[in-house]
Amino acid sequence: MREILKITICMLCMIFVFTSCGPKQPPSVRKEVEKEYEEATPFVQLPEEVTGEIVTGIGFSEKRANLALAREAAITSAVADLARKVETKVEAVWKRTMADWSEYKKDGVDEAMSVEEMKNLTKVIIDTELHGPWLLQEKIHKPTGRYWVRILLSGSTIEKWLKQRLNNEALLKKYIIESQIKKVQEDLQKDLDALREKEKQETEKIKSIISK
Repeated sequence: MREILKITICMLCMIFVFTSCGPKQPPSVRKEVEKEYEEATPFVQLPEEVTGEIVTGIGFSEKRANLALAREAAITSAVADLARKVETKVEAVWKRTMADWSEYKKDGVDEAMSVEEMKNLTKVIIDTELHGPWLLQEKIHKPTGRYWVRILLSGSTIEKWLKQRLNNEALLKKYIIESQIKKVQEDLQKDLDALREKEKQETEKIKSIISK
Protein backbone atom coordinates (compact mmCIF):
# COMPACT_ATOMS: atom_id res chain seq x y z
CA MET A 1 0.00 0.00 0.00
CA ARG A 2 2.84 2.34 0.89
CA GLU A 3 4.54 1.60 -2.44
CA ILE A 4 1.36 2.48 -4.36
CA LEU A 5 1.05 5.70 -2.38
CA LYS A 6 4.69 6.64 -3.16
CA ILE A 7 4.18 5.94 -6.87
CA THR A 8 1.01 8.06 -6.90
CA ILE A 9 2.77 10.97 -5.18
CA CYS A 10 5.70 10.75 -7.65
CA MET A 11 3.34 10.80 -10.62
CA LEU A 12 1.50 13.84 -9.25
CA CYS A 13 4.80 15.65 -8.75
CA MET A 14 5.86 14.88 -12.33
CA ILE A 15 2.55 16.18 -13.68
CA PHE A 16 2.97 19.37 -11.68
CA VAL A 17 6.54 19.91 -12.99
CA PHE A 18 5.53 19.36 -16.63
CA THR A 19 2.55 21.69 -16.44
CA SER A 20 4.51 24.44 -14.71
CA CYS A 21 7.25 24.27 -17.35
CA GLY A 22 4.82 24.37 -20.28
CA PRO A 23 3.97 27.42 -22.37
CA LYS A 24 2.63 30.40 -20.46
CA GLN A 25 -1.00 31.27 -20.98
CA PRO A 26 -1.70 34.70 -22.49
CA PRO A 27 -2.67 37.37 -19.96
CA SER A 28 -6.34 37.98 -19.47
CA VAL A 29 -7.89 40.62 -21.68
CA ARG A 30 -8.73 43.77 -19.77
CA LYS A 31 -12.37 43.70 -18.78
CA GLU A 32 -13.23 47.08 -20.24
CA VAL A 33 -12.21 46.04 -23.78
CA GLU A 34 -12.76 42.29 -23.78
CA LYS A 35 -15.95 42.61 -25.87
CA GLU A 36 -14.82 45.45 -28.10
CA TYR A 37 -12.02 45.81 -30.62
CA GLU A 38 -10.77 49.38 -30.88
CA GLU A 39 -9.29 50.65 -34.11
CA ALA A 40 -6.11 52.72 -33.91
CA THR A 41 -8.17 55.69 -35.15
CA PRO A 42 -11.89 56.13 -35.88
CA PHE A 43 -11.13 57.96 -39.14
CA VAL A 44 -11.09 56.10 -42.45
CA GLN A 45 -8.15 57.00 -44.70
CA LEU A 46 -9.19 59.27 -47.55
CA PRO A 47 -8.24 58.53 -51.19
CA GLU A 48 -6.96 62.12 -51.34
CA GLU A 49 -4.46 61.30 -48.58
CA VAL A 50 -2.97 58.59 -50.80
CA THR A 51 -2.64 60.98 -53.75
CA GLY A 52 -1.24 63.78 -51.58
CA GLU A 53 -4.08 66.20 -52.35
CA ILE A 54 -4.96 66.27 -48.66
CA VAL A 55 -2.59 65.98 -45.71
CA THR A 56 -4.03 65.12 -42.31
CA GLY A 57 -3.00 65.28 -38.69
CA ILE A 58 -4.74 63.02 -36.18
CA GLY A 59 -4.71 63.42 -32.42
CA PHE A 60 -6.69 62.54 -29.31
CA SER A 61 -7.05 63.31 -25.65
CA GLU A 62 -8.70 61.59 -22.72
CA LYS A 63 -9.50 62.05 -19.05
CA ARG A 64 -9.90 65.82 -19.26
CA ALA A 65 -12.04 67.87 -16.90
CA ASN A 66 -14.39 69.05 -19.64
CA LEU A 67 -14.99 68.89 -23.39
CA ALA A 68 -13.33 72.24 -24.06
CA LEU A 69 -10.06 71.05 -22.51
CA ALA A 70 -10.37 67.68 -24.25
CA ARG A 71 -10.85 69.37 -27.62
CA GLU A 72 -7.92 71.74 -27.09
CA ALA A 73 -5.59 68.89 -26.12
CA ALA A 74 -6.75 66.75 -29.06
CA ILE A 75 -6.12 69.59 -31.51
CA THR A 76 -2.63 70.12 -30.05
CA SER A 77 -1.94 66.41 -30.54
CA ALA A 78 -3.27 66.56 -34.13
CA VAL A 79 -1.10 69.58 -34.96
CA ALA A 80 1.98 67.67 -33.76
CA ASP A 81 1.07 64.79 -36.09
CA LEU A 82 0.40 67.23 -38.94
CA ALA A 83 3.80 68.87 -38.39
CA ARG A 84 5.53 65.53 -38.98
CA LYS A 85 3.64 65.07 -42.24
CA VAL A 86 4.32 68.64 -43.34
CA GLU A 87 8.01 67.99 -42.77
CA THR A 88 7.84 64.93 -45.05
CA LYS A 89 5.92 66.86 -47.72
CA VAL A 90 8.34 69.80 -47.66
CA GLU A 91 11.30 67.46 -48.02
CA ALA A 92 9.70 65.77 -51.06
CA VAL A 93 8.87 69.12 -52.72
CA TRP A 94 12.36 70.47 -51.99
CA LYS A 95 14.06 67.46 -53.58
CA ARG A 96 11.77 67.55 -56.60
CA THR A 97 12.35 71.28 -57.08
CA MET A 98 16.12 70.94 -56.80
CA ALA A 99 16.00 68.16 -59.40
CA ASP A 100 13.97 70.43 -61.70
CA TRP A 101 16.62 73.12 -61.27
CA SER A 102 19.55 70.81 -61.96
CA GLU A 103 20.45 72.50 -65.28
CA TYR A 104 20.47 75.93 -63.60
CA LYS A 105 22.40 75.02 -60.47
CA LYS A 106 25.83 76.37 -59.73
CA ASP A 107 28.73 73.96 -59.96
CA GLY A 108 29.92 72.59 -56.66
CA VAL A 109 26.75 73.31 -54.69
CA ASP A 110 27.25 71.60 -51.37
CA GLU A 111 24.61 68.92 -50.71
CA ALA A 112 24.95 69.32 -46.95
CA MET A 113 24.24 73.05 -47.29
CA SER A 114 21.12 72.25 -49.34
CA VAL A 115 19.85 69.82 -46.70
CA GLU A 116 20.51 72.34 -43.93
CA GLU A 117 18.61 75.01 -45.89
CA MET A 118 15.68 72.63 -46.31
CA LYS A 119 15.60 71.89 -42.58
CA ASN A 120 15.65 75.60 -41.73
CA LEU A 121 12.80 76.35 -44.13
CA THR A 122 10.80 73.42 -42.77
CA LYS A 123 11.18 74.74 -39.22
CA VAL A 124 10.11 78.22 -40.30
CA ILE A 125 7.03 76.84 -42.07
CA ILE A 126 6.00 74.73 -39.08
CA ASP A 127 6.60 77.56 -36.60
CA THR A 128 4.79 80.25 -38.61
CA GLU A 129 2.06 78.46 -40.57
CA LEU A 130 0.71 75.70 -38.32
CA HIS A 131 -1.47 77.87 -36.13
CA GLY A 132 -4.98 77.42 -37.58
CA PRO A 133 -7.86 78.07 -37.79
CA TRP A 134 -8.27 74.46 -38.89
CA LEU A 135 -10.70 72.53 -41.01
CA LEU A 136 -11.23 69.43 -38.91
CA GLN A 137 -13.35 66.44 -37.98
CA GLU A 138 -14.14 65.51 -34.37
CA LYS A 139 -15.33 62.28 -32.80
CA ILE A 140 -15.87 61.13 -29.22
CA HIS A 141 -15.38 57.45 -28.40
CA LYS A 142 -18.04 57.03 -25.73
CA PRO A 143 -16.80 53.80 -24.07
CA THR A 144 -13.42 55.37 -23.28
CA GLY A 145 -14.28 59.07 -23.38
CA ARG A 146 -11.42 59.58 -25.84
CA TYR A 147 -11.77 62.77 -27.92
CA TRP A 148 -10.46 62.40 -31.49
CA VAL A 149 -9.59 65.15 -33.97
CA ARG A 150 -8.45 64.99 -37.59
CA ILE A 151 -7.11 68.16 -39.21
CA LEU A 152 -7.40 68.25 -43.01
CA LEU A 153 -5.03 70.48 -44.99
CA SER A 154 -4.60 70.99 -48.72
CA GLY A 155 -1.37 69.42 -49.98
CA SER A 156 -0.98 72.37 -52.37
CA THR A 157 -1.00 74.73 -49.40
CA ILE A 158 2.15 73.09 -48.04
CA GLU A 159 3.86 73.24 -51.44
CA LYS A 160 2.84 76.90 -51.72
CA TRP A 161 4.38 77.68 -48.34
CA LEU A 162 7.73 76.31 -49.48
CA LYS A 163 7.77 77.86 -52.95
CA GLN A 164 6.84 81.27 -51.56
CA ARG A 165 10.01 81.10 -49.49
CA LEU A 166 12.10 79.76 -52.36
CA ASN A 167 11.05 82.73 -54.48
CA ASN A 168 13.68 84.82 -52.80
CA GLU A 169 16.58 86.27 -54.77
CA ALA A 170 19.10 86.06 -51.92
CA LEU A 171 18.30 82.37 -51.42
CA LEU A 172 18.32 81.58 -55.15
CA LYS A 173 21.78 83.13 -55.54
CA LYS A 174 23.15 80.38 -53.30
CA TYR A 175 22.08 77.66 -55.73
CA ILE A 176 21.29 79.09 -59.16
CA ILE A 177 23.57 80.50 -61.87
CA GLU A 178 23.05 84.26 -61.80
CA SER A 179 22.04 84.47 -65.46
CA GLN A 180 19.19 81.99 -64.79
CA ILE A 181 17.76 83.49 -61.59
CA LYS A 182 15.14 85.58 -63.41
CA LYS A 183 13.90 82.53 -65.35
CA VAL A 184 13.70 80.45 -62.17
CA GLN A 185 11.71 83.22 -60.45
CA GLU A 186 9.29 83.36 -63.39
CA ASP A 187 8.84 79.58 -63.21
CA LEU A 188 8.27 79.79 -59.46
CA GLN A 189 5.61 82.46 -59.95
CA LYS A 190 3.81 80.26 -62.50
CA ASP A 191 3.98 77.36 -60.05
CA LEU A 192 2.57 79.54 -57.26
CA ASP A 193 -0.33 80.73 -59.42
CA ALA A 194 -1.19 77.11 -60.30
CA LEU A 195 -0.83 76.02 -56.67
CA ARG A 196 -3.24 78.71 -55.47
CA GLU A 197 -5.87 77.39 -57.89
CA LYS A 198 -5.29 73.81 -56.74
CA GLU A 199 -5.38 74.96 -53.13
CA LYS A 200 -8.87 76.44 -53.66
CA GLN A 201 -10.13 73.21 -55.24
CA GLU A 202 -8.63 71.01 -52.52
CA THR A 203 -9.95 73.27 -49.75
CA GLU A 204 -13.45 73.06 -51.22
CA LYS A 205 -13.12 69.29 -51.30
CA ILE A 206 -12.07 69.30 -47.63
CA LYS A 207 -15.09 71.43 -46.70
CA SER A 208 -17.30 68.96 -48.52
CA ILE A 209 -15.76 66.01 -46.64
CA ILE A 210 -16.15 67.50 -43.17
CA SER A 211 -19.74 68.62 -43.85
CA LYS A 212 -20.89 65.02 -44.40
